[in-house]
Amino acid sequence: MFKKILLAISFSLLLLSPSLVFAQTAPSPEVPSADPSGTINNEVKATITQIISQSQDNNGVPQITFAALGDDGHNYTVNTGDSLSTGLRYSLKAGDRVILQIIDNGDGSQTAYLGDVVRTKGLFLVALVFALVTLLVGRGRGFAALVGFGVTLAILFWFVFPMILAGHDPVMISVLAGIVMLAINLSLAHGLTRSTGVAFASCSLGVVLSWAFAALFVFVAKLSGLADEQSVFLYWQVGGISVPQGILLAGIILGAVGVLDDVAITQCETIAELKAADPKLGGRELFSRGMRVGRHHIASTVNTLVLAYAGASLPLFLIFMADHSVSLSRFLNTEAVAEEIVRTLGGTCALVLTVPVASLLAALVWSRAKKSSLHGFTEHEHD
Repeated sequence: MFKKILLAISFSLLLLSPSLVFAQTAPSPEVPSADPSGTINNEVKATITQIISQSQDNNGVPQITFAALGDDGHNYTVNTGDSLSTGLRYSLKAGDRVILQIIDNGDGSQTAYLGDVVRTKGLFLVALVFALVTLLVGRGRGFAALVGFGVTLAILFWFVFPMILAGHDPVMISVLAGIVMLAINLSLAHGLTRSTGVAFASCSLGVVLSWAFAALFVFVAKLSGLADEQSVFLYWQVGGISVPQGILLAGIILGAVGVLDDVAITQCETIAELKAADPKLGGRELFSRGMRVGRHHIASTVNTLVLAYAGASLPLFLIFMADHSVSLSRFLNTEAVAEEIVRTLGGTCALVLTVPVASLLAALVWSRAKKSSLHGFTEHEHD
């Protein structure tokens, strides 16, 4: 029964997604001028041919002048001290690939600035190491997880982002996408088992809970969704984004989806193991024992989430804490900080409540399981 429900939901939503995506055309964002004294004519990828000089400014920031051959065939000389990035943020050497921004000075001349480095090769190596580690340790399950990872990226870039840019409700899109991703990833990583079905039902309720808590907390904290410059740019420059709070809510929901499956599948598998070990256990006892494990999971997961969000927002916190004239209450009252607090606590509340929900559903299902089902579980649902 659970397998049929899971497959039906997954395939119906997957069939619906492409038609919704390709029925809409996302507007192209306007790119503002990077320099008020000139305009960006184009961006050129180039290869550094020679390091001309190296030094440091009065603040100890490295400065470098280099010659580069652009892919357009032109030679450029670039001084990072004059670049739009205001100095050198990473080491450079001959042979490195860089992105140059060519500025039209308005008098017929042009100036090349260091815009960025080409890091696609490095990112490919990082992804390769990640995949190898996952496959070596996870083996078959690791391969399934990598496939699920690819599916998640596909849903985000081909469904969630285009639909939001096309003007659709970001909250509803995120909820729908979250449920689809959970259905696919749970099936790939853990197989179409009874525990997976219960975990999927629990996670789906968890997604709704994250929506409810996020909406409530955003309303109570009076957040606008415009706490950082990226949100402001998105709101003013990209058409179709009419409710900035919706983007904030969508981010909280998607963040919660990433950890809901971990909690739910752990609880469901724990209760299934308890029932397999002692078939005489009833629903109440299964729930009670499962919650003992769940409370430990809650304690560790909450701490993990807090540290994850704190790490992601570390520069923000350090900026405010470095200003000793700002009181703690004023620091917490700042919308950028309040947004991170709501983001953390909203998703965590949904995560915590998913533990008893998953435990209760699993206890109800496994307490009614017949001995033949338990035998099938022990024989076929284990690696």
